[in-house]
This record gives sequence, structure tokens and C-alpha cells, in this order.
Amino acid sequence: MADKEISSDTPAHAASTAESVASDLPGLQVGTVETALTQALPVPDILFGGGVLIFVVMYHAFWIRLITNSFLNRSQRIGTVAALWRADLLFAAMVMALLALHLGEVIVWAAALILGGILTDWARAAYFAANCYTALGEPFKLPNEWRIVPPIIAISGIFTFAWTASVLVNFVARYNDLRADILARRQRHPADKTRAS
Repeated sequence: MADKEISSDTPAHAASTAESVASDLPGLQVGTVETALTQALPVPDILFGGGVLIFVVMYHAFWIRLITNSFLNRSQRIGTVAALWRADLLFAAMVMALLALHLGEVIVWAAALILGGILTDWARAAYFAANCYTALGEPFKLPNEWRIVPPIIAISGIFTFAWTASVLVNFVARYNDLRADILARRQRHPADKTRAS
């Protein structure tokens, strides 16, 4: 008889338990998924870091265009004068301009960290940004709610360094062509050698 009561009671009890669990399940799943997404991909630091990354890439594009145009225009003018030292000086100046560009981008990141209230000291912000931007790693930990910002800084550095590397390959090719043209012109016209120096 006890078995009959349990068996007749069990389907009703199971049904009410199933209904209770089913009514709690959607809320539980949404809360669990929301918490997992928030923990894995925190929105504030992704928006902050992504916004600064886009600004840094656009800043890079603007200056790369100016540096490239300057190099091409000046190399064409140098090509008319048979002076190797001018070609060397131009190439060195362009490399320094690219270095200054990347240092400027580190300062942009440092400013973003300061203005965003993530760090308060300019020296620490610049040191942190430089380490992350060059993909050396975090020299110290940011607060947990900003844990995605350092990888985003590194991603921006990877993007811009790759872009600079491709531009530098073109500069080297143009520089080598320029030197070869100057040397060929000197062999054809030895008098240009004395005028260029």
C-alpha cells in the first residue's frame, strides 16, 4: 500500500517539481549566460579599448600618409642630385619619423589611460602603455574591470607595427633604387661627383 501511495504520489510530485524547475530554468540560463559573457567579454573595457584602438589606427594612417608622401617627394628631388649622403640622411629622417609616430601612439594610449581614470600617474601610464603596445606584456596589473585593455593595446601595436613594417620595406626598396641611380649617374658623369659633394 505504501508503494501504491508513493507511485500515485510520484507523478504528481514529479510534475510539480518539473514545472518549478522549468519556470526557474529560463531565468537561470539567462543569468548564467549573462554572467559568463560579462566575465569573459566585459563591455566597458572593450568599448573603451576598441574606441582608442580605432583612434590610434586612424592617427597612424594620417601620419603614415604624410611620412610616405614626404619620403617619395624628397627622394624624387634627391634623385636629380648625385649625392649619396642626401639619400642616407633622408632615409634616416624617415626612420626617425616612424619612431616618433610610434612614440606618439604610446602617448595617446597613456593619455587614454589617464583620462579614462584607469591610471593617475603619467610616467606609470606611459610605461604601461609602452610595454603593452610593444607586446612585452603588462608590467603591472590594472584593476580587474579593465583586464581586457592591455591585450587591446597590444593588438593596436601589432596592427600599427605591421603597417609600419610594410611601409619600411617600401622605403628600403626606394632607398636602394635611389642609391643605385646616384651611383650609376656618377659613373656616367664623373663631373656630378664633385658638384654633389
